[in-house]
Amino acid sequence: MIFYDNKSFRALCTLRGSVFPKASLYALPFALLAVVLKWLSSDGHINLADLDLISDGSVYSAFTFVLSFTLVFRCQQAYQRYFASAKAMHMMSSEWIDACGSLMSFVKMARKSEGEKMQCEAVLVRLFCLLHALAMEELCNLAEENFGLLDIEAFPKLDLAVLHDSRMPTSHKTHVVLIWIKFFIVQCEYTGLLPVPAPILTRVYQEIGAGMAEFHDAQCISMWPFPFPYAQLSMFLKVLHMLITPFVMVQYCDKIWSAGGFTFVSLVCMSALNIIGVELENPFGDDPNDLPANETHNDFRESLLTLTDPAVWRVPGLLPTAKLDFRQLQAANSTSLSRYLNGLDVLKEANAKEAKELEEIGEIDKMRDKTQETRGPGPGGPGGPGSGPEDPWVLEEWLRRQTALLENFLAKQNDMLEQHALAMRCASLPKEQAAASVFAAPKEQSLCGCSVQPRRR
Repeated sequence: MIFYDNKSFRALCTLRGSVFPKASLYALPFALLAVVLKWLSSDGHINLADLDLISDGSVYSAFTFVLSFTLVFRCQQAYQRYFASAKAMHMMSSEWIDACGSLMSFVKMARKSEGEKMQCEAVLVRLFCLLHALAMEELCNLAEENFGLLDIEAFPKLDLAVLHDSRMPTSHKTHVVLIWIKFFIVQCEYTGLLPVPAPILTRVYQEIGAGMAEFHDAQCISMWPFPFPYAQLSMFLKVLHMLITPFVMVQYCDKIWSAGGFTFVSLVCMSALNIIGVELENPFGDDPNDLPANETHNDFRESLLTLTDPAVWRVPGLLPTAKLDFRQLQAANSTSLSRYLNGLDVLKEANAKEAKELEEIGEIDKMRDKTQETRGPGPGGPGGPGSGPEDPWVLEEWLRRQTALLENFLAKQNDMLEQHALAMRCASLPKEQAAASVFAAPKEQSLCGCSVQPRRR
């Protein structure tokens, strides 16, 4: 798949995936033939008028119209096959990732140990990734090495030996993995790892089956080529057009360069239409203009990895300042997510800096303890009369770090107290004015959207 900017002329100069180089190779020999014929005719070596190929231009025009209609109709059918394949492939991935997400959400609520639930989730994501990889392998006729899996080494080789049988078609391998998933769902339901009612669990089976139906729709386009009689007719008309055009252009044109040029342009246009139809008929494979099968599978695998992230399963809670009343919610400001979270990066950097400072202070404490140990007991050692003060630079650095931490803590406490005071003041305002208040805004912005403004330091 080639992604390009349809508003730029760069697409005109792109050679990768272009049909013009191949079409030019088809047209160039016949354009040279037209040049030679015109040169020989101009010098009197041959007389093409005696051939009487075409005495009326309408005959050639009618033939060109039939050829153009045939090629355009083929391109239209190929275009429909192309986007039907793209839709089926994406719907297949969508149905299966939705089914896997539903199953994992059911497992999360099971009254089982965390180890059992994690093992069930691990088997699910690996089986769905294997199912998608085998489906892509069947559609694109590519080797299975092209589609990466999720920790396939976690499965015993003997359990996967049935998929390595050379006598089994790839489509049957896809059905085998589908059976594994369905049987594993039944096992999980029997052991209590899927504590949901049967009607809800049936929806998962429907999604898995819908994804398999989309796979068969895409497989239909991948298996069955464009009808042979139509393809044969298109090829015959195109070859006949290539043979006739040089002689016609020699009779119509007065100059040698015009005969070769018009022959070349005419043949390039017709050949390009035919090549486009051939390219789009089967959009599965590794050609530049084929559908991005590898990218689609990698995106599916990344989606499965996202489902295994524990942070994904933490549903956001509401702040105490959340607006529960309908009228207040209707009057609330419509802040975008990026604008609301633009202070999150600053907070993360501050926390990272604070953690680094704590780590440095810990190293200073270790150096101080080491210095005390090397001094030993005595007037300056631990337990002696002069214990406590250390080397001046160590003590100064330690005090500086402690002072910075204390100032940071006091600044945060001051911000929290100021926000709480604003909330209390907004609560005492009329409802119409308080309805526009927005709390927990990002740092360096207004803490309240009403008429009460924070005190500037």
